[in-house]
Amino acid sequence: MRKICFILIALFFCASYDGFCQKGKKTVKQVQAEAAKAKKEIERTSKLLKETEKSKSISMERVTLLSQQITERKKYVTSLQQEIEFIEQDIASTNSQIHTLTVQLEEVQKDYNHTLFVLYKVHSQYEQLIFILSADDFNQAFNRLKYLQYYSDYMIQQSERIQALQDSLGVRKYDLENLLAKKKNLVGEKQSEAHKLEQDKYLADATVKKLSAKQSELQKKLAQKQALAKKLNKQIEDLIKAEIEAKRKAAAAKNKASGTTTKTTTSVSTLTPEEKLVSKNFAENKGRLPWPTATGKIIEQFGRHKHATLEYVEVESNGVEIATTKGSKARAIFDGTVSKIVLIPGRNTAVLIKHGNYYTVYDNLISVTVKAGQQVKAKQEIGTIYTDPETNSTVLQLQIWRELEKLDPELWLSK
Repeated sequence: MRKICFILIALFFCASYDGFCQKGKKTVKQVQAEAAKAKKEIERTSKLLKETEKSKSISMERVTLLSQQITERKKYVTSLQQEIEFIEQDIASTNSQIHTLTVQLEEVQKDYNHTLFVLYKVHSQYEQLIFILSADDFNQAFNRLKYLQYYSDYMIQQSERIQALQDSLGVRKYDLENLLAKKKNLVGEKQSEAHKLEQDKYLADATVKKLSAKQSELQKKLAQKQALAKKLNKQIEDLIKAEIEAKRKAAAAKNKASGTTTKTTTSVSTLTPEEKLVSKNFAENKGRLPWPTATGKIIEQFGRHKHATLEYVEVESNGVEIATTKGSKARAIFDGTVSKIVLIPGRNTAVLIKHGNYYTVYDNLISVTVKAGQQVKAKQEIGTIYTDPETNSTVLQLQIWRELEKLDPELWLSK
């Protein structure tokens, strides 16, 4: 009985809110981490939305940010609900533990009181001695002596058990009070976020309706944007092709001079040992590269996809577009060499940086602080991102190429 009691007490102490509570495959800490991440994204998006609010013009960037805000707030509300459910489970478990401890405490106290009564009858040393000496034989006297010793030890143990149970009960009641307070706060926060979510949905619907009323204007702007993107894409391809061809010719000339007949058909074979190392390091850092802006959110994904507002219209992006705050700087995402600075009227300036046989492109810069041939380090500022005076949106386009193959930058940036 005593052994079981102490095991139960140990288990009660271990069953804390941050410990073993699980729901499905998620733990409390995982849900809390998801909630913290969603809250951080909401704060970041809200900051960018405030930038666009300063303009009277409605932009696609604003629509995208509102849509992301709704998604993030939904995640946050869901995480809060999951955390509330965890707390409710822990409250039920704690109440059960309190009940079990209370019952055990009553039983132990009852046994303790009984022991007190027995010892009271032989409380003096004289009475204990008489109790032993009045035995019929030596064995009975010895057993009476052991009996009195057992009760004395048992009294101490019972006293310790009562104290342990009372301490454990106090801890559980304190935990319960904290859980109830936390649940109350989370319920209030969930209700507040749910209200904000409805406001976000209303605002997003209203914004989309206003944009939809300008279908022809949007289509015209989109066509212009796509045309400029093709011009930039053509320039980048030509520059990369020219570099590949120049290296191929240089390698062929070197082979001819040394009498080597090896045919160089790929750019990889013409890379210097240093360039091969840079390429290898770049590839190995996929998913861990720093962002090209100190803060920002991706508002346009890579590749071909449906337009957010215009029906039956598909857009194609060679990279990702990152919305950031006014005055933000573009930063190199890896060590490299500035290959070219490209200026396309109507699209501002783009910087092309080479990393072995990889290239990164930073487009929509209003000013540039680097020059062709310059060595740059990761996170080094290369220019200021353009802010559209009409929409007050600040957007950087990032592209990643492996020779002539366009890659999805989102897969390469750190999460």
